[in-house]
Amino acid sequence: MFKKIFGGKNDKGKTKDGSNIYTYENTENRNQGNIAKMMYTEEITDHFNKIFPGRTTSVFHELISDIVHIDVHFMEPTNEEPFRVIYTTGMSDLPMTLPSDIEEEWGHLKRAELMLFLPESWPIDSEDFKDERYYWPIRLLKQLARFPHKYNTWLGYGHTIPNSDEYDPYAENTQLNGVILSALKEEISSINTKDGNLINIYSVIPLYKEEMDYKLENGMDALFEKLSEIEGSGFWINVSRKNVCK
Repeated sequence: MFKKIFGGKNDKGKTKDGSNIYTYENTENRNQGNIAKMMYTEEITDHFNKIFPGRTTSVFHELISDIVHIDVHFMEPTNEEPFRVIYTTGMSDLPMTLPSDIEEEWGHLKRAELMLFLPESWPIDSEDFKDERYYWPIRLLKQLARFPHKYNTWLGYGHTIPNSDEYDPYAENTQLNGVILSALKEEISSINTKDGNLINIYSVIPLYKEEMDYKLENGMDALFEKLSEIEGSGFWINVSRKNVCK
C-alpha cells in the first residue's frame, strides 16, 4: 500500500528539506514464516498507564498476524483530557533495519511503537469498525507498524508516508491522504526496557497532500507552525479539518 517513505535506502534523491526519497517493491522479509515473540507489551502498557493515568483501557487483538503481532490499545477519555489515546504493541518486538550510516550513530532508533489521538466522539465499537469511515485510523496504525518489518526498512521522526502513489484518501468521509511521524515530549516518546533497549513512540499525524509537499519543501518546523494555526495543532484526527497548505 505504501510506495514512498523518506529515510533509509536512497534511490530517488533528496527533497528540498533534505529528506531521502525511496520506493519499495515487495521483498522477502527476514522473519518470513515466523511471528515475533511478544516481548514488550507489559512494559509498553505500564508506560502509557503512567503517562495517561486514570483511563480505562481496552485492546483490539489481532487475530491473524504476519511477521509481528500488532495489537491496538484504546485508552478512554477523561474529564480533564477529553480524547482517546490509541497505541500499538508488537511493532517493537523486532528491530527495524536502519541504513548503515544512521545505525552507526543512532542505533537506538531500531525499535518503535505508534500512537495517535482520536476525538471522544469517534465510534469504536466492533460494529462501527465494519465501516471504513471509522476503522481507517486503526488500519493505518497496523499497516504502519508492520511496514518496516515487511520491507526491511525503518520509520522515524519526520518521515512522511502518503497513502499510495496517488495519495488516495483514507476513507470516503475525508480527504486526508498521508501522515507524518512526530514525537511528543521525551517522557512520553521513549521507553527504556528492562533488557536495555529503547522503544521510541511516534505520534501519527494525518495530513493532506499539500501539507506533505509543504514539509518536503520547507521542513518539519515550518509545517508545525502552519498546523499550530488550527485547534489541537492537527495532532488529533479531524476528518474535515482545514488544509493549512491548500
